[in-house]
Amino acid sequence: MEKVIYTILDVLLPNYYEAIYNGTYVAVPCSHALTSKHPCVSFIEASVRESDALVVSPHTLPAKAPEIWQAPQANIIKCNFDAAFSTCSREAIAGVLCRDSGGMIMAACSTPHYHVADAFVAEALACLQAIVLAKDLGFRRIVVEGDSLTVIKKVNCNIADKSIIAPIIHDIKEAARNLESVSFCFARREANNAAHVLARDGRFDGAPMYWIEEAPVNVVLAAELDRRRMQSNF
Repeated sequence: MEKVIYTILDVLLPNYYEAIYNGTYVAVPCSHALTSKHPCVSFIEASVRESDALVVSPHTLPAKAPEIWQAPQANIIKCNFDAAFSTCSREAIAGVLCRDSGGMIMAACSTPHYHVADAFVAEALACLQAIVLAKDLGFRRIVVEGDSLTVIKKVNCNIADKSIIAPIIHDIKEAARNLESVSFCFARREANNAAHVLARDGRFDGAPMYWIEEAPVNVVLAAELDRRRMQSNF
């Protein structure tokens, strides 16, 4: 089966392939020898593991997720998270962007993680980073939002998780206990673009980066676009 996958990739896509899950893509060179496990195989295996571990009921799926970023209510901080993941290096960048009810940036961070198993673990680590950043800054009432439906469903589920990200899900729930108010929400990629830009560009920093009431230029531009779109819908 793996040899068939290798052949298809090497013949039909000689340079690169893109694997997409929940809007997170990874581009990997298709030049691996047939004797070693191709990154695509690892990605597919991770997808199968998550599908087996996650029971999806039509009644538990979220209502239509917003296509544009929505501001939180007054006195609540929304922390959007996303992750950039490389199957070749097993490195991930967690990006977290915190904004208030007016859409103004309160804080941001991009944090590298190494020896990450797959994209699902990367997203879970980014969600945990959102909780940690909020607590470190003294935010007591928050909304944590991301475009990984798997992670959002698992942190909102009361059933014991047995997937590869179970320890991280446990840490997220434990870290959230001391907050006054916290909710975990799913958003489409379009509504999570600013956090995506933060994680994507964080690959070039090479170290944990933190910003208070500011962010990298590309992230500021993405956040401002979110704010204008939100205002135009009122």
